[in-house]
Amino acid sequence: MTEEFEPELKVWALEHFNQMAIQAVWRPEGTGCRYRKTDEQTLTLEQRQDHPDAELQHERITQLFASVNISMIDDNPMITSAALSAEEAFRQEMQERQAIAASWTNECGEPLASLPLELAEPVYLGDREVLLDDGETATVEDWGVSVPSVGCGDGFVVMNPDDYNLLAGDALFMRYKSDEDTYLVAMTRQEMFNMTKTDELGVLVGSECPDTGVKVPPWMWGTYCKRVKAEHYFLKSVEGEEE
Repeated sequence: MTEEFEPELKVWALEHFNQMAIQAVWRPEGTGCRYRKTDEQTLTLEQRQDHPDAELQHERITQLFASVNISMIDDNPMITSAALSAEEAFRQEMQERQAIAASWTNECGEPLASLPLELAEPVYLGDREVLLDDGETATVEDWGVSVPSVGCGDGFVVMNPDDYNLLAGDALFMRYKSDEDTYLVAMTRQEMFNMTKTDELGVLVGSECPDTGVKVPPWMWGTYCKRVKAEHYFLKSVEGEEE
């Protein structure tokens, strides 16, 4: 039976697909599947775990992308044995995803993992109208993450946000620069709990920065943040170069 998806999920699927570069790899967390964008209208299933849940997840992903006119090729995936536990599945998934990310390079052939990821900043690229399968349109925001790449091309690389998240991790991804001196950084549940024992207060972030009123990247909407001096990340970058 074909599932009826909410319009918001369709918009997300189309936005996510359009932000992926050709030949980019996507491994939705917890699905046991790995996909590659092979052209402007096609996803290819490259790997799937040998488990009924992974089959169901793939069927649902196929239907979701079909609802926004994206084709799926899944006739010859690599089938791998299912992990024995949730912890093992997560470990295996992260190892494979990080191994893929470690091979990414900029136009000069430098590994992206060697760039100063601590100094990256989200960048708003503009609005875009997307057409849903019911004929309606929706406006979505295009975002990237600008990573310094001194001495190569324009001096920076604008990465797909999901790719940057995979390469840099949540701690660097879940933040944005509110002004020249300050980052707003999303807090974990443990950090929020620890804050209840102090006189400190964080700040709730929506679609606009509470400090400056500028646009905030969508992955930061609804987060509770702490303020961190930009100098903190600059020093971490310098320490990394010295190592």
